[in-house]
Amino acid sequence: MDKRAEHSKKESIEVERQSVNALKNTFENIKEVKVEKSVYDKITGSYGMFVTMKNNKNQSVYFTYTFWKKTGENDGIGIEDREIQKKGITQAKITVIFSNGDEEII
Repeated sequence: MDKRAEHSKKESIEVERQSVNALKNTFENIKEVKVEKSVYDKITGSYGMFVTMKNNKNQSVYFTYTFWKKTGENDGIGIEDREIQKKGITQAKITVIFSNGDEEII
């Protein structure tokens, strides 16, 4: 049972990493993304992501979106602040804080 739970946690972190990479291809000037929570939906096979994103001006916004692991795409992104959530691509490395508290530069 513990091995299954450990595998599930590792899979969740990998899904969070993939979804943040997709965010980098959606918004420009991202500096940091903190994954507050991710929830797997067994029926659809998608993940509900709850994140706080910070831009290069240290402005932050909290929003949700759906991540589809099969396609590697985000969908249904809640636009809360268009000044921070500007469409574009972030090519620079960003800090990611995963839901388990681990940090990584991607």
